[in-house]
Amino acid sequence: MSTGFGPKGYWDQRFASAGFVYGEQPNDFLNEHASGLKAGQALCLAEGEGRNAVFLAELGHQVCAQDISPVGLRKAEELAHRRGVSINTLCCDLAAFHPEPASVDLIAAIWMHVEPDLRARV
Repeated sequence: MSTGFGPKGYWDQRFASAGFVYGEQPNDFLNEHASGLKAGQALCLAEGEGRNAVFLAELGHQVCAQDISPVGLRKAEELAHRRGVSINTLCCDLAAFHPEPASVDLIAAIWMHVEPDLRARV
């Protein structure tokens, strides 16, 4: 992920391309296991372009998608709109994000590309 302009610039550039970097369908693991969960408050960390957040919203969850890239989150909002669901987005650095543990029922952290020390803290 070394680009000379940090993680935000890297992901903004990556998500600026046409289409969706990881596709529009949810991660296979999430797709396989989420349908049995009771709908509630879901938090998708490092969510990128929103494929998993939108999927959870389609299952009835109230979803907050967090990512460092406003470019990715705009695509997440567009995908949600196209699919007829609503998600909330939060653009911030994961290192500075400290949600209240009791405020969510489900946390999805799929393909979270962060440094090992930050991953351990999250």
